[in-house]
Amino acid sequence: MIKLSTKVSFVIAMIVLGSSAVALEGATRFLKLHFRKERVELRQALEQISSPFGPWVQVSEDTPLPEDIEHTLGTSNYIFRDYLDSRIFNQETIDSFKGKSAIERKQQFLELQQKTPEGAISLSLTYYTGLVDTVAHVPDRCYIADGYDVASADNLKWPAGGRNLAVRYLSFEDTTGVQRVSRNVAYLFQANGKYVAGPIDVRIVLQDLFARYGYYAKIELMTTMSDRDKSAKIMDDFLGHAMAPIEMALPDWKQYQNKK
Repeated sequence: MIKLSTKVSFVIAMIVLGSSAVALEGATRFLKLHFRKERVELRQALEQISSPFGPWVQVSEDTPLPEDIEHTLGTSNYIFRDYLDSRIFNQETIDSFKGKSAIERKQQFLELQQKTPEGAISLSLTYYTGLVDTVAHVPDRCYIADGYDVASADNLKWPAGGRNLAVRYLSFEDTTGVQRVSRNVAYLFQANGKYVAGPIDVRIVLQDLFARYGYYAKIELMTTMSDRDKSAKIMDDFLGHAMAPIEMALPDWKQYQNKK
């Protein structure tokens, strides 16, 4: 009797589970819910984003990362660029980068950044789409893993050319004892056409079950200035010039948001 009851209970449980699965599938189709997101294509490759950004001139070259690092990054859509402010550095200095290798350019940029940090800024732009349900790479975690400690952190609103963008702004200090330079980092996301400042906000946007498509782009800036407030003003100035060209490459969400 015990064995028979166990078998009956098992059959009943399977029937209930099967019925629930069918009901869930039916409800999903009827309500047009999307637990997995379809890909959203960029309007143009990130490498095609025009430069300079106003007075900010790109002095690096867009080069692919090593395969293992790209795999860790989790996307093949990215750019990492270094910029100099032409209001501070003359044309001769900017032209001196031409014809040099990526390594030589980086070394020269770092030397100029050390001497005149207010005129140098680094940009990273990464893009993810399709089956995205989390944001793995944010400075709050990555810099700490690299031996830095958070000296200060704020969620701020920057004008950025009239856009009034929410940004996450952090200052990091080296904890390894090798006296690496301190860094100021600001980042924000565009997720399904919306600008948000944190990874939790990105997840909230992407977890909209009525949205068939999903993507996010992370825009991150870095300076090595000691004056945190002045660094923020310079980053805001950079974004004010950079956002329009960046937005030209990112998806036109209006084409996707009403597709079910």
